[in-house]
Amino acid sequence: MTESYRMTDGLPAVIRQAKALEYVLENMTIYIREWEKIVGNYASSPDAVFWPIEQNWKSVYRLLNGEEGEALIDDAGRHELNGLVEYWDGRTVSDIRKKAFQGSPDLEKYWRYEGTMLWSQWSDQGVPNYEKVLKLGLHGIIHQAQQKIEEIESTIPNDYLQQKEFLQAVIIALEASIRWAERYAKRAEVLASEEKDEARRAELEEIARICRKVPAHPASTFREALQSFILAHLIGHQIEFITLGCGLRFDKVMEPFYQKDLQEGRITRDEAIELIIHTRIHLEELGQMYSPTLTQVYGGVQVLQSIVIGGIDSEGQDVTGETSYLLLDSVLALKTLQPSVVLRVHDGTPRTLIEKAIDVVKTGVGYPSFQNDKALIPLMMKWNCPLEDSRNYTISGCVYLDVAGKNILRRNATYFSLPRCLWWALHQGKDPKTGEPFGAPTKDPATFESIEDVMEAYLEQVRFFMEKQIEVENVTRSIFAEYYPRPFESALTDGCIERGEDMRKWRYRGRVESFSIAVGPTNVADSLAALKKVVFEEKAVTMSELVGVLDSNWEGQEELRQMMLAAPKFGNDDDYVDSIAYEVHRRTEEVVEQFSDTYGSDFHLDGSAVSATYGLSLDTPATPDGRKDGESFADGSLSPTPGRDVNGPTAVLKSCSKIDTLTTYNHLLNQKFTPQFLEGANREAFYNYLKTWSNLGVSHIQFNVVDRQTLLDAQTHPEEYTNLAVRVAGYSAYFIDLSKGLQDHIIERTEQGFGQGD
Repeated sequence: MTESYRMTDGLPAVIRQAKALEYVLENMTIYIREWEKIVGNYASSPDAVFWPIEQNWKSVYRLLNGEEGEALIDDAGRHELNGLVEYWDGRTVSDIRKKAFQGSPDLEKYWRYEGTMLWSQWSDQGVPNYEKVLKLGLHGIIHQAQQKIEEIESTIPNDYLQQKEFLQAVIIALEASIRWAERYAKRAEVLASEEKDEARRAELEEIARICRKVPAHPASTFREALQSFILAHLIGHQIEFITLGCGLRFDKVMEPFYQKDLQEGRITRDEAIELIIHTRIHLEELGQMYSPTLTQVYGGVQVLQSIVIGGIDSEGQDVTGETSYLLLDSVLALKTLQPSVVLRVHDGTPRTLIEKAIDVVKTGVGYPSFQNDKALIPLMMKWNCPLEDSRNYTISGCVYLDVAGKNILRRNATYFSLPRCLWWALHQGKDPKTGEPFGAPTKDPATFESIEDVMEAYLEQVRFFMEKQIEVENVTRSIFAEYYPRPFESALTDGCIERGEDMRKWRYRGRVESFSIAVGPTNVADSLAALKKVVFEEKAVTMSELVGVLDSNWEGQEELRQMMLAAPKFGNDDDYVDSIAYEVHRRTEEVVEQFSDTYGSDFHLDGSAVSATYGLSLDTPATPDGRKDGESFADGSLSPTPGRDVNGPTAVLKSCSKIDTLTTYNHLLNQKFTPQFLEGANREAFYNYLKTWSNLGVSHIQFNVVDRQTLLDAQTHPEEYTNLAVRVAGYSAYFIDLSKGLQDHIIERTEQGFGQGD
């Protein structure tokens, strides 16, 4: 990419991007491993990860030149790295942003992470229209772009030049992608000519045939469809620009190809499972170099992706097919961390599919997660998404709601620490160490007379920091739109060719594209409940005294801390705190949705906080729920604080059901069960538990199935647990790869079981 940028200085940005993609695809290392049946790579080796140096080089450069970098890069690589940095210094997104912030010290001040807002500008999130590639092929899409050029050349619209440049860039990108696939075909032919094993030679010849056909032309077979998807996905979501999500509705898209192959005697069930495994391996290998802070938030360098099965189509019909089961069987045959499988559940979901999903959950891989159509389709419609698109929703990344082909889901995002906002409210928006103002100037806590006073001060802090988020994000989005358009992904996005406009420059009507990711709402609710109980009702301590105790991190005040811990906690079916939790979610969302971005999209909260519940907690002092300085927040947006949900798993569901999805937002709920509660006589109880979850209208649930002793032993003997997977947030990770703090947080999650009040 850097070499291409050196050669294209002065060209329009969209043409530069297309030519950069073309140069990479023509010159990058490609390989076909001896076992592969589905091919494609985005880096020079399977253990390499992607580094988008054009966005920000400094944090990764410091890492690679430090002690840790000695194991990651050799002297030759370091010499090459220095040459890349020499070119990009002053040209990256971060550099351009810094220049844009000059003269606005507030923007630079709030851009810097201090514990309240963590900006994630380094990736988009969304789901392209993969079906468009499978049905039309890239040649078909090129034809659409050529037709649009003919149209504007006859009408000469006011933005003729911009439209033509964009359409030319689309053609450059798609033609380069076709040639990239042909490189794999040629490589397969060379390997076939050298192969002595007849069976493998035939496989390589088939790879060559398929790569000459797709993604250039429509796919005709199941294998062609999988191969076309992988190549398009690697280009759009890794090579052109890092994009989280995936979101392929696997059964809805792939079922027709599989059924056609079955009817024509071209494939067996076992052969199909093997091809799916090969496809999933490619998704498992995707990674990116994040900054150290974001690496902590994401729990590693993996690119978060999901594949969705189940649910209904735009006509309201169940989409379950044989491929729904094939995908789950492929996980039973080979567990991978990525992609996470998501099962959309509705009243017509076959019990056999849920039972198969339980089989996978029981393995401990951490998925499938379960998404509730009953809760989420109405939420999509509330967000002004048309009925047919709402029914056709998919899940991108953790729990992001998306519709395939309807533009970018998330143009950057902010991880928003809600407990930190409460902390600012208890300090009048000032840093207690310096006295300097940073948050909103709210009332002195000594004057608070009720929990409503605390709530209003908290919401004022949320409003203040949302204003800062809007200012910073709008600048960043404008930079990406101007300097880093996406011609390939735009070609796979509905409406871009028809408009002659890059996906970064417009918004699909009825699409929410702007989110603040809610971090720690349960801790806010538990804190407010503790304040109501201990301060305002029992009057065991004054607000001023409590703030001083919090600033000292409970030093010498363990008895008071235990009183705050003993106050009602969310997750126990206790209306005292559950009603407060609902108000926290609802009223915080009401504040956030008052804001909109430069494209006219309203902001909303989002529950997919990944590991930010741990990462951001490290920079949040003690809170009134009894939490100490640096202790982790409750994970997700609905999960109870670890160890505080003591009335059993159904009580957790009942608490969560009081947080109405329709008047709040999409949520994430983690539960931990020991393996025996998914087996034997308990199996039926677990199935009924999932039915209860669905009937109560809770939007999401996912499970860790592992016992505490296993996790403790893995901390002590990590070499014996290299394949132990756990569910962190909306993604799975290998337990031994997580930081000690994040490991401890997972260990402390409540182990649920039936018979505990259920």
